[in-house]
Amino acid sequence: MKSLLVTDTPANRAEVLARLQSPRGEMAVLTDGTTPLHHLSYLELRPAMLRGNHFHKLRHEFFYLIHGELTLVLSDIATGERASAKMRAGDLAYITPGIAHVLNPTTAGHSVEYAAEPFDLTDVYPHQLL
Repeated sequence: MKSLLVTDTPANRAEVLARLQSPRGEMAVLTDGTTPLHHLSYLELRPAMLRGNHFHKLRHEFFYLIHGELTLVLSDIATGERASAKMRAGDLAYITPGIAHVLNPTTAGHSVEYAAEPFDLTDVYPHQLL
């Protein structure tokens, strides 16, 4: 997980992924254009309403928090190692295959989730973290 660079420089910056601030409002650049996207979804987040509690064997997911705060809980299926991170607006998480994940919103919020792979219900494996 990382917080995106906040900048007012729309082009010619070293880091492509960024939150561009201008008087017109914010624009978040979430991909560098090298990977095609086959899945994009919007998520409304409500406090204490968990999202996730599963893992994928094939899917590589990105999760960008537009507004709000949450705790992201992760667990490596192979090793059992667990971790958690607080996410705030502007944070981007990358979740690889084999990592169980759950989003636990602490405030109302909005986010987007995207992946190179199309959504495939057969690649969603329930795994209770919270």
